[in-house]
Amino acid sequence: MNRLDRIAAEPYRLFFPLGILASIIGVLLWPAYFAGWITPYPLEAHARWMVIGFGGCFITGFLGTAGPRLLGSDPWCRFEIILHALVALIVMISLAFNKIASADLFTGFWLLGVLKSLLFRVFVGRKDVPPPGLPLAMLGITGAFLAGFALSMESFLSYSMPVRSFWRLLYFQGFLWLPILGVAPYLLPRFFGHRSPHAFPDSSSIPKGWVRPFIESLVAGLLLIASFVLEAWRPGPSGMILRCLVVTVHLTRSVPGLVSWSKVNGLGLALRWILPSAIGGWLLAIWFPPLRIGMLHLMFIGSTGLLMLAVATRVILGHNNRHDRLATPMKWFHWVSGMIILTAATRLTSDFVMNVRVTHFIYAAILWVIVLAFWSWKLRRELRQPVFEDGVIKTNCPRRKRQQAAKQFARS
Repeated sequence: MNRLDRIAAEPYRLFFPLGILASIIGVLLWPAYFAGWITPYPLEAHARWMVIGFGGCFITGFLGTAGPRLLGSDPWCRFEIILHALVALIVMISLAFNKIASADLFTGFWLLGVLKSLLFRVFVGRKDVPPPGLPLAMLGITGAFLAGFALSMESFLSYSMPVRSFWRLLYFQGFLWLPILGVAPYLLPRFFGHRSPHAFPDSSSIPKGWVRPFIESLVAGLLLIASFVLEAWRPGPSGMILRCLVVTVHLTRSVPGLVSWSKVNGLGLALRWILPSAIGGWLLAIWFPPLRIGMLHLMFIGSTGLLMLAVATRVILGHNNRHDRLATPMKWFHWVSGMIILTAATRLTSDFVMNVRVTHFIYAAILWVIVLAFWSWKLRRELRQPVFEDGVIKTNCPRRKRQQAAKQFARS
């Protein structure tokens, strides 16, 4: 298999690095703006670099890699990976020139193409029934590409405020949370050593017990969209309160181990931050309506951002045949979690203390870049580590050697 075929079979190899690059550009817009290097106020571009660039690339990379495997179908072909990557790059080039409407338009085409690739494998050549929540991921992509087309025509159609708010909520929050609600019950229990309630034996027809979790996932997705409708047409706390309830109930019911005091490694502990961070961000946005955008950064950074890096870590190690590393404590990921929460807190406090607003914007941007650099460096080191054996640490680190020798002495 040549390099292009391998990337087509595992699109995360292209889209994860592309998402990291988009994220770095997105946060560095703020220091560049305050330094006078760019003139347009970067709020709209920043939001799209982070949600569509970072989030969109990670969602595309994950679903493009896992989707065909979950369906027992053929992976993406060369044409598909080139097409999706090319349109994603056009989106980013449009953002780089602050052409927001063009970026939204091409986002619609990009996500429509990704959805087509997924749906084609659902109906053609499928050998297995997808997990019950996978349709929610497709619903999230559908909503985002429709919102992208709608927002690209905003200047021509002159939407009312509720309509505009709904499309933006579907674009910036639905695109992230519908796939999370759909995929989390299948994937996340593995981080805690539990069996997934959405995992079923391979079957070309709907297996027994599949329908109930499918209906539960569908109801959760529709209620999430209903929360966007409420927030758009009935300004007030009702929409975000419903969103908090939907996310809390669905994830706690369908992800065993997510809310628990049991001991887990660094990845598992990081995932236990995603629910309180999301709920905290939405509740803070309710309590401080004028500071809504800043408060939601706790949800965007401390929840979805942390979740994507944790899942990407598992995907990268797993697809490089390093499942042994996933069995290690992975204490370094505690630092990733801590720095991400610190980044979110730095961004939050900027809206409460106006005297430090500019410096905290800059600090938060730099912290996020440090997080990504540290994560990339440690993940690269993980791939080069000796094969992990329980109770045996193969390392050149003197401190770890002393710890291991002390453990072996205590056992003897």
